[in-house]
Amino acid sequence: MAASVRTPGLYYVVSDEPGTSEVAVVREDGTPVARLELAGMDAENAEALAVGPCDDDPDASCLYVGDIGDHVGRDHVTVYRAPEPDLDDPPASVDADALEFGYEDGPTDAEALFVDSDGRPLVVSKAPFDRDTGETGGTRLYRGPADGGELALLAEIELPEPENGFLAGLVGNVVTDASASLAAGRVLLRTYDEVLEYRAPEPGADVASFPDWPLRRVPAGDVLQAESVAYTVDGCGYLTTSELTGAIDAVRCTG
Repeated sequence: MAASVRTPGLYYVVSDEPGTSEVAVVREDGTPVARLELAGMDAENAEALAVGPCDDDPDASCLYVGDIGDHVGRDHVTVYRAPEPDLDDPPASVDADALEFGYEDGPTDAEALFVDSDGRPLVVSKAPFDRDTGETGGTRLYRGPADGGELALLAEIELPEPENGFLAGLVGNVVTDASASLAAGRVLLRTYDEVLEYRAPEPGADVASFPDWPLRRVPAGDVLQAESVAYTVDGCGYLTTSELTGAIDAVRCTG
């Protein structure tokens, strides 16, 4: 899920089914508004959405669909980028650029994507989980060029142990989505059990340095098997959704 910047109050959602070529547009309560075909998109495993600056026009906003899920060891992943359309009068389709990326350290599974102020994608990996030992592997942050290329490893992310780690005990303490509010200097990471918010220590901090920012736990929302999180456009509150039921819960900003 990702909030539209061009049409505040509307949100994009995407299916992770193979062959996905469209995104849906919904209101905050889940009411459907439109379906947008992304011409040129044929996603294998679309696991992430983001809205952020376009690389060639920082005043425009683009929709990014992250075809970054990887359970088979893909030699590259794809991020589809399209200019945000006017959702008050949505078109049937929009043209999308297919940006191909490879990881500098080999195939990596991921479900979390956002972009920086230059339109460069930042990907948070989904850590491997050993069911026999109950151990979760490392979570990593990568950044790639705006128009495709190599995803360079920037940092290891030390996730805190969840306070109530029921799902982490079954599937691992793994990141299933992320959202960034560049204007507010904040980043959200969604795990199965928690939502973590990182706050920039000073204005203008590079969003790629967020693993070093102070973090706090924020309400996880009341939905079953939550796998998405999206800031509202003003950065004061966020939505999270259930992969099982499609239910949406809104968490409002209190300060």
